[in-house]
Amino acid sequence: NLYEDYMFRVAIITSLYKAEKYLKSFLDNITKQTVFDQCGLYLINGNSPENEYEIVAPYVRKYDNIYYQVLKEDPGIYGCWNLAIERSDSEYITNANVDDRLFPSCIEKHINLLDQEQDIDVAYCYNFESHVPNTDPMMLRGTQRLFSTNEFSVENMLIGNLPHNHPVWRRSLHDQFGYFNTEDYVSASDWDFNLRCAIGGVNMKLIHEVLGVYYKNPEGVSTKAENMERNLEEVDVIRQKYQQTVQQQ
Repeated sequence: NLYEDYMFRVAIITSLYKAEKYLKSFLDNITKQTVFDQCGLYLINGNSPENEYEIVAPYVRKYDNIYYQVLKEDPGIYGCWNLAIERSDSEYITNANVDDRLFPSCIEKHINLLDQEQDIDVAYCYNFESHVPNTDPMMLRGTQRLFSTNEFSVENMLIGNLPHNHPVWRRSLHDQFGYFNTEDYVSASDWDFNLRCAIGGVNMKLIHEVLGVYYKNPEGVSTKAENMERNLEEVDVIRQKYQQTVQQQ
């Protein structure tokens, strides 16, 4: 098996900045993943002014597959992700946002799909949408609001970032399509990367199951009110750029 050449099946990449109020709940949640023993959790602290280390330290001592690094300056979310990808050693990668939550079987079901369907390179799922921080997924029921997503197609990807907040993808995509663009985008570089992949012929697949909780964080990089003008401008720039690329193909 190819994955036997790697240290882990999955690298879980997480950026930390002013994360204290979410971090213990996040760590309790992520370590309950059914395949956590096959994962490496890479926590990159972008020079946060808070004391995340006190929360992280007991988990680092308990789990030998959790890696914590503090940077001297903040490179932004995508800079932290790029560094985590470079530092990690795994067949698959997923990002786990410190304010979102996963059902216990989430990562396992994503990698099962990728294991079974070699023509699929990115797996993603349905998510509940929450306006309450640190929501326990196991306390939610089917009447909860779903975050909008859709079946994969290039056309649908041009409407919005279908994989959204915690897809699992093959590491090999970075060899072919590069890393997350930190030069041009602050909040939408994952959509830019996913569009690069989609237009480049990558197949993605939606798992028809709710496996995560997306917290619509009023203080989040992509959702904070004072960032909206910049964020919408990024969305417009990306959409126009790739619509032109599709038209030229």
